[in-house]
Amino acid sequence: MSSEAGRGLAAASRPARGFGAAGSGRAVLALALALVVVAAAGVSCSPGPTAAPFETEVAIGATPWPNGTIGQYGLRIDPSLLAQLPGNVGAYPLAEDADSELTALDDADLARTFDGYAAAAIGQLGEDNWLRVVIGHLKPASQTADVYTAWVEQYATGACSQADGVTGSSQQTINDWIVDTATCGGGPVVYTLALGNGTILSMFGFGAKDLGRMLIDALYS
Repeated sequence: MSSEAGRGLAAASRPARGFGAAGSGRAVLALALALVVVAAAGVSCSPGPTAAPFETEVAIGATPWPNGTIGQYGLRIDPSLLAQLPGNVGAYPLAEDADSELTALDDADLARTFDGYAAAAIGQLGEDNWLRVVIGHLKPASQTADVYTAWVEQYATGACSQADGVTGSSQQTINDWIVDTATCGGGPVVYTLALGNGTILSMFGFGAKDLGRMLIDALYS
């Protein structure tokens, strides 16, 4: 992937690379909040349809759908999206989060906006360092600047709603990626960036190691 295609928004008022300038972001507002709640929920997981696994650095052995599955509203859990991420962040393994994916399968808002979705995690909530990651491929009609901007704002709001709210936000360049960053009053940090080709990566985490930033540092540009 070229660095030019993989940048995020160059400024809050501009479309992210790979996203058009027009379109409504209203449909994604509840969706971003739902993803954050799902990422932190830790719901129990029951097996779904399975197929032969593909190769990726991200650990997928614990999931009930190693080659993906499709929910009742048409959302595809697509573990191949995780191949865009490093398998390890420093010394911490990044593993597919099947609990979050299971809940996402029953989310009609997700299915209206994304045609592919996957989740991953490092550690457990309450540990010294942890990270929750979502990566999704937007449907063509949702690949707009409005949807991206709404996603950035609402994902941060949802993540920080569990940690004393958003206390600051900015854009910064990390490893040649333009990244939208938010900080929560309770300590977690939220990152969102456009990977190009309609794919969005969002994550929130806690700890002195700042695993989200480390993950971005490990991305190919």
